[in-house]
Amino acid sequence: MLFWEKAMKSLCVIKATALLVFCLIAVNSAIGQRALAADTSELQIIYSHERMGTAIAHSFGLGAGFRWGTNRNAFRTRVISTELVSFRSPKQIKTINPYYNNAKRYVYGKLNEVFFLRAGIANKQLLNRKPLWGGVEVRWLYEGGATLGIEKPYYLFVISFYQGIGDNLNYAIETKRFDPAFLSWDDIYGRAPFTKGIGEISLKPGVYVKTAFNFEFGEVRTRMQAFEAGAILEFFPQGVVIMADDSDNMLFWSFYISVSIGSRYNKY
Repeated sequence: MLFWEKAMKSLCVIKATALLVFCLIAVNSAIGQRALAADTSELQIIYSHERMGTAIAHSFGLGAGFRWGTNRNAFRTRVISTELVSFRSPKQIKTINPYYNNAKRYVYGKLNEVFFLRAGIANKQLLNRKPLWGGVEVRWLYEGGATLGIEKPYYLFVISFYQGIGDNLNYAIETKRFDPAFLSWDDIYGRAPFTKGIGEISLKPGVYVKTAFNFEFGEVRTRMQAFEAGAILEFFPQGVVIMADDSDNMLFWSFYISVSIGSRYNKY
């Protein structure tokens, strides 16, 4: 009799435990289905527009840009892109004149500060959609457009000596551009202010092409956070000059990475 009482008690405990587990599974399943439905309904929305600001680091400089996008469908986005980046020569090395106190760092042989202003049209093709629980969405980007090479003359502070009164030797600091025929490195005191030469800017039109992979990892579809890595090739028919020992370079290439933050939205 005692055995049957224990068996019945054990059976009741098992039934109660099974009922509790079943209730927990049912509640969890209901919550999961509701969340899944919300996520699925969110993913079914195709936002018509997007915009984002971009910070850029490439092989030979830094820059920033802005993009406006229109989603053609769930898989392809048409983008209008603008960028402004600095571009330095791989040959340039900063140095300093050790013979003078408070001398400023400069680049020996540099003729121009160069910037590229780009405006183009890109397409982003979806390669891998972000899963419902999050992750990374991968797109392939290809872009082309017009680029404008901006050459701003690079000025130096140069020390010029002249005969003073009696046997005294005096000197003056003048602002000049680099000239290999007349300037030695020990004549240079340092770099002149960036604003010197702005009124002498020259413009060189050209074209560019770009290809990249775009990785979007934002948790909310309306808020865009993306990392991009790719390569750019630019062509300038008139050539662009950075260093004195270079001829007019017509082709410029670079690898780049960028980080973008923006939003998706619908226009009604």
